[in-house]
Amino acid sequence: MRRVDYDEIARAYDEPSRDHDVDADLTAFLDESPAVTASDVRVLDVGCGTGKQLLANRIAMPDATLVGADLSIGMLHVARERYPDAAWVQGDGAALPFRGGAFHYVSNQFSYPHMRRQQWFIAEVLRVLRPGGRFVMTNIDPWSMTGWVLYRFFPAARALDYRDFMTADDFCGAMSDAGFVHVEAERAHRSTREDLGAYLTYASERHRTSHFMAMSDEDYRAGIRRLEQAVAAARPGDTIPSEFCLIMIRGDKPR
Repeated sequence: MRRVDYDEIARAYDEPSRDHDVDADLTAFLDESPAVTASDVRVLDVGCGTGKQLLANRIAMPDATLVGADLSIGMLHVARERYPDAAWVQGDGAALPFRGGAFHYVSNQFSYPHMRRQQWFIAEVLRVLRPGGRFVMTNIDPWSMTGWVLYRFFPAARALDYRDFMTADDFCGAMSDAGFVHVEAERAHRSTREDLGAYLTYASERHRTSHFMAMSDEDYRAGIRRLEQAVAAARPGDTIPSEFCLIMIRGDKPR
């Protein structure tokens, strides 16, 4: 199984498309939990990458306790340089290095498919949450975006996603089986049109997305050739339709 070396690409990973606003699910949790305030909330972001989400949270919640965990020491070095006041911890999501009940809120954004033991990860999140705490997973939903431009030119990426992602039903079921309550899934769909030339420029920089890094060299080169052929056959300014779907799955630890 090919895995992305995030230590290798950590310095090149950040770009404006990965900027973050404050976590809306976190603010909603605080609104629904009067006993937990923005000054005393303890937040863990598992798979925190270069720390952009926690930095955005810090701007809105300057007194909160914010902790980022990631397996990649390279990503954590970038996060620590960006925001030295947070706690950045190297650790496996399936064996979190924290005591039970340490956090009010745990997030995981765009990283769980890289974990080998996903059900263990879900159980670990439940363990480190306090009673009444909340877990929110955010990622793409491969089964709801078959028209994504990346899948069109790099079909190997879709096959890898079908292998590495859990369906929404499976993820929700795993959370319920672990002991979460009030488990729900919400999708956000977006339709776009992509400029072929611009997309070729983007795809030619392989570090731009883990999808390109995770596939074999042969599959990546084949996708670039498909794009080059499409660009050669297109007229200036031609665009093609694309679609994208985010899924947010939420659940609470029983009180």
